[in-house]
Amino acid sequence: MVYEAADKLGNFFSSRRERGIPNLPTLSVTLTNGLIPRDSLDRKMETNLSDEEHLLVRKDDIVYNTMRMWQGASGLADRDGLLSPAYVVLAPKKGIDPLYASYLFKSSRFIYLFWAYSFGLTSDRLRLYFNDFKSIPVNIPPLPEQIKTGNILSTWDKAIEKLEALIAAKQKRKKALMQQLLTGKMRFAGFDGEWKKRAIKQMGKVVSGGTPDTNTSDYWNGDILWMTPTDVTALRTRFINNTNRKITQEGIKNSSATIVPSGSLLVCTRATIGVMSISITDITTNQGFKNLIPSSKFDVNFLYYLFAFFKKEFIRYACGSTFFELSKKDFEKLIFECPELKEQQKIAAVLSAADNEIATYQNQLAALKQQKTGLMQQLLTGKKRVKVNQVAA
Repeated sequence: MVYEAADKLGNFFSSRRERGIPNLPTLSVTLTNGLIPRDSLDRKMETNLSDEEHLLVRKDDIVYNTMRMWQGASGLADRDGLLSPAYVVLAPKKGIDPLYASYLFKSSRFIYLFWAYSFGLTSDRLRLYFNDFKSIPVNIPPLPEQIKTGNILSTWDKAIEKLEALIAAKQKRKKALMQQLLTGKMRFAGFDGEWKKRAIKQMGKVVSGGTPDTNTSDYWNGDILWMTPTDVTALRTRFINNTNRKITQEGIKNSSATIVPSGSLLVCTRATIGVMSISITDITTNQGFKNLIPSSKFDVNFLYYLFAFFKKEFIRYACGSTFFELSKKDFEKLIFECPELKEQQKIAAVLSAADNEIATYQNQLAALKQQKTGLMQQLLTGKKRVKVNQVAA
């Protein structure tokens, strides 16, 4: 049985407007992580309000951001705390399980309803006040079913959190490996030759990209890949074999664009400086790139990791008023210490293995999140009901 709206949210929640209590932690609502301590945010938020001027939130209350509830900005309190008065604190009434409700409020159906019941002239001014929140129609299953549903979804969240922590640990280990391997502090057995300083222009041929006239249709929609920074920032690996736009041979002839072969290192040197990819097919780029075609003495994967580790060097030599850009001349002059080819290949192989392991876990994480979304769709709409053991009277 699919749930059909037969009740109102106001029958399950009241608005808690109690004054704050001194010495409680200050909390904030985020889109991705729900309700978290304010001091754990990347951006530091100062306030001149005293503790008593804050709102009080109790454990198991649900808090939402009036301006962003329609985007999913709500969270379940796992402790008592203090909040900005701009938030709405929902105190659960009898008959509602707070954990279940916290998942319900993240479902696509309720995100839509929160948007529909929010008011404002433009999307950035939409607000959902409690008087409108409490009018939203809802059909809630019996409390035992709510509790079991919440526990099931919580189990998935715990699995996701464990996998995220594992990925973070693997990424930290890879970063430490890069620090050791790309500076020569750690050497593999059999390699003891001195690393030599090499300018980028000594590593291969550097060519710039270009953009054909966008008003000439004959230059576009061809079969030659044409890469922009947007293509690179969207990548989940270090390799690229497709782009959003393609150009024609005529576009190549009538612009400064140059086709570079598979195995080239494409380095963004404008705006998003230091973002890179390795081509695994013939490709060209716009003028925001300096493309390195490595000589036979350099491994492209090693150079990718080397440049990524020393990304700050690229940024340091960039200049500009509207946006930073690294010129071809300055790009070619950058100097790095490099081992011989075989050691480069060994270092690249170790770091590639670390990347592959991380990618495997990231794929598992994406699958878990997708499965959880599907499960929420089934359980929170009543398309799939959980069985609850009935206690005999």
